Amino acid sequence: MLLICIASLLICSAAASDFSVFSSNASVSERLGSSAVLPCGLSPSLNAELFKVRWHKDDYNSPVLLYDDLKIQENAGDPLYRGRVSLIGDLQKGNLSLKLENLTLADGGEYVCLVKSLTWYESVKVNLTIKELGSSPLFLMAEDGNQVNVTCRSNGWSPKPTLTWRDKGGRELTTSHIYYKTDSKGLVSVSSWLLLSPSESEWISCSVGLSDQEMKEGRVLPRKEIWREAFIATLVLSLFIVIILTALLLLVRKGLFPPRPSHKNTKEEETLPLTGPSEERLMMWRKLRKNKVKLTVDPETCKKPLTMKQDGASVYRGQLSKSDLFQSSSFPPALSKEGFSSGQTYWEVTVDQKENSKKSWCVGVTQKPPTEETLTALCYEEHCGIYPSTDPHTQIPAEGHVTTLGLILDFKHKTLSFINVDKESHLQTFRMNNMENSKYFALISPGMKDSYPVKFS
Repeated sequence: MLLICIASLLICSAAASDFSVFSSNASVSERLGSSAVLPCGLSPSLNAELFKVRWHKDDYNSPVLLYDDLKIQENAGDPLYRGRVSLIGDLQKGNLSLKLENLTLADGGEYVCLVKSLTWYESVKVNLTIKELGSSPLFLMAEDGNQVNVTCRSNGWSPKPTLTWRDKGGRELTTSHIYYKTDSKGLVSVSSWLLLSPSESEWISCSVGLSDQEMKEGRVLPRKEIWREAFIATLVLSLFIVIILTALLLLVRKGLFPPRPSHKNTKEEETLPLTGPSEERLMMWRKLRKNKVKLTVDPETCKKPLTMKQDGASVYRGQLSKSDLFQSSSFPPALSKEGFSSGQTYWEVTVDQKENSKKSWCVGVTQKPPTEETLTALCYEEHCGIYPSTDPHTQIPAEGHVTTLGLILDFKHKTLSFINVDKESHLQTFRMNNMENSKYFALISPGMKDSYPVKFS
């Protein structure tokens, strides 16, 4: 038996004395947090089970993965990669491709696939780029003589993005003022500025992205700040009001304009000042919170890559397949079993269970089946903040980190309100049209950027 094994080894080594190592794709690009496959194979397609396979990155002596003696050497690899790497090809057919999961920014770089037999060795290099889409462009404007200085800024990109200015007609505007900065996490921020003549109709655009399919664009009118004119108008109006009030006071004192008599029987509520929309919503919230409804997830609406937890109220992003990485929606939705068509309903959603652990979420209402036309929601993305689903470029200011949202669906006033339960503050109220004869369902989405859940609470 020993002689047979030795003969088999010698035959395999002789056959392997002349092979080459190749990669079907020398450059691989994947999103942060997803998985990547680095291709590596033998030509001809020899059985590589008896070979030594070493995948390494920066340090040869600290491999990403080492295959030797017919098995993967678990304790020989770099600790940063343990539990995240595997050989996914058919070794008998010479497929030595490496799969790397839960990608981090540090995983980017050049990898080497080195294959050794008893008498021969060869290697091939594969470059891995980690992609992360940054925030939508933000604009700042300042007067500079008779011109306007327009600054465009975007944060949180990987790798280094491009920034392009264009006019209303789509023509590119050239500038030499583009600046890049890398933060402690390795994410890149980009900013640029232009000097332009003021305009009330000729908008310009600033596009930031990694490719034509991964661009984020913002538009702005390069007009001068109007705060001076607004201040003068406010000052004039204030003086006019003061003059009128002074004249009325003099008339009352002279008896030419008697004061309105008071009524002792007036109810106390009628003496209170009128409250603004935010305070009205908070008063309604404090009243409805006692009757908070408990919602559950409709499992038929919880599609891959979403997974529903056993409590029936939580969903999270499960393991991503290759097809999931290319889906168009950043917020795959799950809907509640319960529907609403009248009255006032209040429920709560836990969007984050730890301090700043969630990188994205979306919460609101929609109809079945969900469409963009029937969706009304607040969404959150790291580096972008909270914004309406109808306008991703408008950031909603929040008082500190939000972990629990309260939602009030009001069919009487045709509104949907969002409350920051932690701070007891009003975030946003949407006016909803065409609610008659319509049935709405609560919507939650954990987003695609992490695997932490969101929950009907």
